[in-house]
Amino acid sequence: MNNFPASSVKRAIRDFDSAAADVLGSNFQTYKVRIKTFYNLIENNEIIKFIVGPLLEVKVDLNEIYKNGNGFWIRELNLPSDLDGQLAYVLQLFKDVANGSNELESITYRIYKDKRIEANILSWLSDVARPCFRELSYKLEDLIEDEVEGKDSVSETSLKIFNYGSITASNGSSVAIGKDIQQSISYKNVANEIMERVKAERIVSEEKLPDIEETAKEIEEEINKANPSPGKLKQLAGKVYDIGETALLKVISTTVSDPRWGQAVADTLMNIS
Repeated sequence: MNNFPASSVKRAIRDFDSAAADVLGSNFQTYKVRIKTFYNLIENNEIIKFIVGPLLEVKVDLNEIYKNGNGFWIRELNLPSDLDGQLAYVLQLFKDVANGSNELESITYRIYKDKRIEANILSWLSDVARPCFRELSYKLEDLIEDEVEGKDSVSETSLKIFNYGSITASNGSSVAIGKDIQQSISYKNVANEIMERVKAERIVSEEKLPDIEETAKEIEEEINKANPSPGKLKQLAGKVYDIGETALLKVISTTVSDPRWGQAVADTLMNIS
């Protein structure tokens, strides 16, 4: 078991708080580099990695968090009720951003629906990330007061403020997070379901139905793969838009609720001038 100098613990927590504040104070031009700096601190600072690193391994289900949407728009974030679960969700999204993903842009667009990407991101940082970082800051302040002040060194055990077996969603069920999760939902007959809904909604003319059916079969084939191609899904979302614009995209998204399809739709709509 390692011991850390008390002064190093205080310095690490100070740097972590500053990096978090920089993320919350960022704009569209700087949010990616601020998040990358923040995440690099977690990865490269031994003390910070020991304290908050376990949250990067926690499993939280994105399908559960975004389940209140209609397959595309997210009407309500079903965040875990506990702080640990919310922090895991935020930190793992930050990990994706630090690794070059634009997922935060598409997810926040689906939540806030503002064509200005910056407005969506700033709203999410304020509504979701800020409360998490505030409560985490309180935890770190308590840690310093209870375990660090007046000591020359601090043991690893004393720094373990996230101690759990698994994190649960607000309904109490165990869940999983990340781009590599295995989807439990099957879309074997989704092409037929899409066609039934399209015909019921009557949002396109009959002469377009063969094109929609062909595209629906392509969507079914791709979404049922173990690792659907984001590029292929985005291409198919664009094809759907060309046939029936936003109305058709929304109808299909009520049937294909997979978040990977939702992201493809969000990317498509954000790129439409």
